[in-house]
Amino acid sequence: MTTHALVAEQLAGVSFKNILLATDFSGASEQALHYAVAIARRQGSKIFLVHVIRPELDSVILELSGQRRQHHAERQLETMASRSQLNQIPHETLLREGSVWDVLSAVIYRQDIDLVVLGTHGRSGLKKLVLGSVAEQVLRRAGCPVLTVGPHINATLSTTGEFHTILFATDFHPASKKALDYALLFAGEPEVKLILLHVMPPTALPGPGRNFYHEEAINKWQAAVRATIEEKLQRLLPATATLWSEPEFEVGFDFIADGILKVAAARKADLIMTGAKRPLFVKVSAHSPRAVSYEVIRQANCPVLTVSA
Repeated sequence: MTTHALVAEQLAGVSFKNILLATDFSGASEQALHYAVAIARRQGSKIFLVHVIRPELDSVILELSGQRRQHHAERQLETMASRSQLNQIPHETLLREGSVWDVLSAVIYRQDIDLVVLGTHGRSGLKKLVLGSVAEQVLRRAGCPVLTVGPHINATLSTTGEFHTILFATDFHPASKKALDYALLFAGEPEVKLILLHVMPPTALPGPGRNFYHEEAINKWQAAVRATIEEKLQRLLPATATLWSEPEFEVGFDFIADGILKVAAARKADLIMTGAKRPLFVKVSAHSPRAVSYEVIRQANCPVLTVSA
């Protein structure tokens, strides 16, 4: 039995059989296609290439209207589907008109989608993602993992869509446990390194003054915290996990999003994976796990896979 088969058997129910790639035919969507194809090739997935024609004027094809817009979108979708990289990969094109989220949510439900892939511009948070505020809806409401491919990704690396170093950032919330299952699925692949990370946000140390600072005390405290958290990270891995290489464990002391991004850059991560609790309300605090995910997505130089619970 292959390594991948062993991991798949251990992680029953965790797979990417059906992938939805939402495209607006932009450069961001082209980059996202490379990653969708690479995952589909490894996981034996089917890709659904989906474009939604919105009732309002589409910023990509302002000069077109009505039936001409329909034909224009059809040709672009056909061009994307005819790419040689999709050879040998089952795929289907879907062109719909309506509210983008309504269409995508219907496809997710009807086609039993396991992964949504989105390209992002990330100019100033999710309101400027390639699908506008809809991308925020996908991240918040999709009942499956979402892979976001941002604007700062190395163009050369994105042409292969391969993952060799995966950074799994966890706050130990149950959503992170769900995300870990997917990290283990990837980490069972050949030549993949898994790094588990927890970032401790800035905190005041107990001391004899309002502005207490003592370098030796801080270093001692950080060493004790690091040892405790590294042990906690190690305990996250199930004893039956079959990984390609020995996992590594890191503890950072920083603002959470900044800490994740710094470690990802230093370790040359090809993929950041996080878990995020679904908020009860649309607006979320800037310090919430989901807001941290948004900031990581906006600035990361590699794709980010977000798993909600």
